Amino acid sequence: MLLSKEIAVELNLTGCKLKQFIAAKLRQMDVPLTPEQFMLIDLLWNQGEMTQQQLADQLQKDKNSVTKLVDAIERKGFVVRQQNLQDRRSNTLVITEKANQLKPGAKQKGISILDQMLEGIGEEELRNFLATLRKLNVNMTLSE
Repeated sequence: MLLSKEIAVELNLTGCKLKQFIAAKLRQMDVPLTPEQFMLIDLLWNQGEMTQQQLADQLQKDKNSVTKLVDAIERKGFVVRQQNLQDRRSNTLVITEKANQLKPGAKQKGISILDQMLEGIGEEELRNFLATLRKLNVNMTLSE
């Protein structure tokens, strides 16, 4: 098999496995979020209120996918939509008190999951891997 094809297949399989691994660990640790919901809420915890478009840009997802994610975490009581006063066509997402209460434990559990996933891989390997992933991302962005 061509090396480039082998890399593409491995990246796809690893991405799928990553979601499954994190989802299973979140369930085991009683974190009531999917991996994508966790990423969305973590962005809001870290950066504060954001519009759905800003979230879509940060998550590199289309607006419809983000709307579905927001609908799900809004139903769970972790965010509320507030009409954006600067642009009435958009909503600003605001973290609720319920999400703030979840934050310390969920963030620590998330770090623990990532530590398990990266166990046995040295820092230099991880830095090289991260640099390679960033180059791949740039290459794909440039070719759009």
